[in-house]
Amino acid sequence: MWKVRNDKVWNDREWTLSMIVAQVEALVLSWKQAYHSTTPQGNSHSPIKWFPPSAGYLKCNIDAALLEDCMGFGAVLGDHEGKFITACVGRYMSCSRDPYIAETMAVKEALTWLKSRNISHVVVESDCLNFCSTFNSLSPDLSYAGLIVKQCRSIARDIGDIVVCHVKRSANHVAHVLAQVASSFPVLTMWDSIPPSCISDLVLV
Repeated sequence: MWKVRNDKVWNDREWTLSMIVAQVEALVLSWKQAYHSTTPQGNSHSPIKWFPPSAGYLKCNIDAALLEDCMGFGAVLGDHEGKFITACVGRYMSCSRDPYIAETMAVKEALTWLKSRNISHVVVESDCLNFCSTFNSLSPDLSYAGLIVKQCRSIARDIGDIVVCHVKRSANHVAHVLAQVASSFPVLTMWDSIPPSCISDLVLV
């Protein structure tokens, strides 16, 4: 509630009840993923798995990859039943080799893609803790990466009902695999209903 209040005071942004509920649910889910094992034995070193979003929401997993001659990114969208909806992959031929900037640019491109498809009510997941923390912070970041994060916030506001959460790499594996093959696609490439072969064994259809 304090975040909602500050967003109104400092950014003149009003949250709907559904946005507040989604934010709370996403934070609770992130906490559970961070502190609970996915195995019955409770081994704290077990990988964290992907969980579908609440009914009425979609989940977009995003990742970046620093490839030999470019920066690649991948985004995969799933529904509350865990089923594949759509995905996209793209690359930058000239981009900073900084991993944080690459991850931030990946989210910016993915949000732009979601906006172009008129897709809203989305939980965005990234394994880049710096990006997620900066995106959800009210403190200004005047660095180059911070300016890209600001653009991400602006696009997210235009879309409406976007929640950004941090997950471990194991829960973001499908997006990571897609980003790794970005160099094979010279332009932004999208798949609807049927996933690309590189992730077909990792998603439900």
